[in-house]
Amino acid sequence: MHARYLLAALALSAGPAHASPPPKSGSASIPVHWSARAQRLLPLLNGRVAPEAIFSRSMLAAVPAARIEAITRELRSRLGKALAVTSVVPSSAATATVAIRYARGMVSLRMAVEPGGRIGGLLVIAADQANDSVEAVLEDLKRLHGQTGIAIAALGDSAVRPLGGFAPARPMAIGSGFKLFVLAELVRAVKAGERKWSDVVPLGPRSLPSGILQEWPEKSPLTLHSLAALMISLSDNSAADTLLHLVGREKVERLLPELGLTSPGRTQPFLSTLELFAIKADPALTARWATADETGRRALLSALPARVDSAALAGPPRAIGTVEWYASPDDLVRTMDWLRRNADSTALDILAINPGLGPGTAEGFDYLGYKGGSETGVIAMTFLLRRKDGGWRALSASWNDPTTAVDEARFVALMQRLVALQR
Repeated sequence: MHARYLLAALALSAGPAHASPPPKSGSASIPVHWSARAQRLLPLLNGRVAPEAIFSRSMLAAVPAARIEAITRELRSRLGKALAVTSVVPSSAATATVAIRYARGMVSLRMAVEPGGRIGGLLVIAADQANDSVEAVLEDLKRLHGQTGIAIAALGDSAVRPLGGFAPARPMAIGSGFKLFVLAELVRAVKAGERKWSDVVPLGPRSLPSGILQEWPEKSPLTLHSLAALMISLSDNSAADTLLHLVGREKVERLLPELGLTSPGRTQPFLSTLELFAIKADPALTARWATADETGRRALLSALPARVDSAALAGPPRAIGTVEWYASPDDLVRTMDWLRRNADSTALDILAINPGLGPGTAEGFDYLGYKGGSETGVIAMTFLLRRKDGGWRALSASWNDPTTAVDEARFVALMQRLVALQR
C-alpha cells in the first residue's frame, strides 16, 4: 500500500504507457540507425548487459535498474533466450515498435530514444508464448511462494459460470482492489439519483501515494468523475479516501454482501488508506487492531494520528493478515459482474482507462476493465473482459506472502498470459 501499486503491465517506460500507434510497415527499408538501436536490446534482454549501459539517466530515475532486470528475467523464464529482432517499425524520429523472437515465443516493445542514442523509454506491449494454455499458467501460479488463488468465470444474464482456477473462495489481502467496492457504492448512488458524476466536491484529507492528489492543495474542487477516474486508473489514495468519506463507510459496508462478498465482516470497519497506513506504521496500533473486536476497532479509528511517516512503512510485509482489505477471487469476480450489470457507461469507461496490461493485450478484446492493488507481500489483479464474440468474462487472482515480498513482474507476466488466453 505504499507507492507500489501496479499501473501497467511489464512497463519499463518513463513516459506514457499508451503511445501513438505506429504506422503500418510498407516496402521502405528500416533506417540503419533504428536497426542498430533495436539490436542493442538483445544483450539486455538476455541479461548480458546492465540497464545502466543503454538507458538514459531520466529513464533509470523513473524505473530502477533492478526493476528492469526483474522484468527481463521474467521474460527469459517464460520464453527462453531472446534470439533475434524480427521487425522494427518507426513511428517517429525517436520512437519505434520492435518485435523480438524468443526461443518459445514473441515479444513486442515500444522503444523511445533520447538525443545521444540512449533509450529513454521501453514498454512491453505484448508477450506471446508458443503453445501456452490456461492449465500451464495455473500450474505456474501454484508454484509461487506464499498463498495464491484465482477464479475465471463466464458472465451471463443471470449467473456466473466458473471456468477454472484454484482456491477461488480463499479470502486474501487485495491492496487497492478495495477501490472497486468504493466505485460500486458510487455507482449505486448515481443510479439511485443521489449523486451525479458531474457533482463537484472538495478534496478530502490527503493520503500517501500512490496517486497525484496528495500533492494538490487541500479542498481542491473535483468532480466525482475525476475522483473516480484517478482512484481506478492511477490508484490514487487521496481520491479513494475522499470518495469513501463522501459516500460513507457504512454504506460501502452494507453493499458488500450485495456485491457477492461471502465474508464481508473481515473487512469491517472498512478502512480508508490513511487509516490503514496509520495502523501499520505504529506497531502498538497494529497489535491493538489485531486483538480488538469490531466495536473496539471502530473506537480505535477515532484516535488515529492525522499524519503518517511514510518511512515507517518501509521494509518487509506488515500485518497483511490483520490490517488490510480482504476478498476472495470469487468475491472480486462477482463484484466485477455486479458492476457490469449495474454500472452506466461512465463507470465502465473509468474501469477501462488503465487496462492493467500492455495495450497489445487490451486490443484483443472489445472491452477490458481492470483494477489491481499491491503492497509488500501482496498483489491482486482483477479483470472484466468482453470478447470479440460478445461474451463476457471476469478473472481475479491474488498472491499473498506475510514473510517476504512478492515478485510483481512475475505475477503480472502470468496474468498477461492468462488474459491473452481468454480471447
